[in-house]
Amino acid sequence: MDAEFEDVVAHFPPLQFEDPAAQRAAFEAMRATAPPPRLPEDVAIHDTCSLPLADGHRVPVRIHVPRDLASDATTLVWIHGGGYVVGTAGEDDALCARIASDVGIGVVSVEYRLAPEHPFPNGLDDCHAVAAALAEAHRAEPFTILGTGPVVIGGGSAGAGLAAAVALRLRDEGRHHLAGQILLYPFIDSTLRSPSMTSIADSAIFNAHDAEVCWQHYLGEQRFEPPAYGSPTAATDLSDLPPAYVAAAGADCLHDEAVDYALRMRAAGVKVELHSFADVPHGFTGIAPWTSASRRAIAETIDAIRRFSRWQEISLPKPALAAAREE
Repeated sequence: MDAEFEDVVAHFPPLQFEDPAAQRAAFEAMRATAPPPRLPEDVAIHDTCSLPLADGHRVPVRIHVPRDLASDATTLVWIHGGGYVVGTAGEDDALCARIASDVGIGVVSVEYRLAPEHPFPNGLDDCHAVAAALAEAHRAEPFTILGTGPVVIGGGSAGAGLAAAVALRLRDEGRHHLAGQILLYPFIDSTLRSPSMTSIADSAIFNAHDAEVCWQHYLGEQRFEPPAYGSPTAATDLSDLPPAYVAAAGADCLHDEAVDYALRMRAAGVKVELHSFADVPHGFTGIAPWTSASRRAIAETIDAIRRFSRWQEISLPKPALAAAREE
């Protein structure tokens, strides 16, 4: 384990996903006693907005808007993690506000419905609806306060899984409106067949047992032969997807599914930037954003969003890991 994470991991409270309601309550208690995040002064957070769906459900969103937002600015759709069963849009306020401030874009964080109360495809439908609404030429409420530029989608863990699924669904619908994907340590293979799911089964923070329980909550028995929008690694065609920045955590049981998905996208002709961060746990940018690895990953994420915002293809040299896998 990276030395900067040893103390973090040693004191991180154990997670249990068998009872998501109890885990949500535990997280809420932790947030109630933690100091509020330091947010950029030039970013306003609109936290009472929601998008209506055809079935009557309203999807709450938190919209981060920097001062002097350009009329043609990019918008990032951000999707929080939590194994599809826990987490809130507000927990990523610090990251979303920083991106909004540093890049000069609007960031929409989605409060999607959680399993097991709302299994697949409810959470996906919520995230898809937000991304699709932002991709429309004429923005409807509550998105009229945002720029009219391209849309980037991203998230961490299950949020990255939902981002990847939305990208696949929009492509299949013929809506090639996304300028890029940000996939941080994505949780995307419900079959649990990647090598690291066995070799690092007892990984810190999030392990193979946690993964199995979360997939059961989200997909049920479908997890063994999953639909592509439920488990993106099941997609057989990854062509024509937007360019992607993918970060894999080296001490994470999910490591190899992230690498495999990135390399399969690249083999299908998608521009992909893949980084494997050695010896760091799952969710590393969230649990310890002050560490060297996290600062580098966040800086790379911000740089990728800047490049996606200008509709520029990623043309950096192949990362060593990806190059080695392709030989």
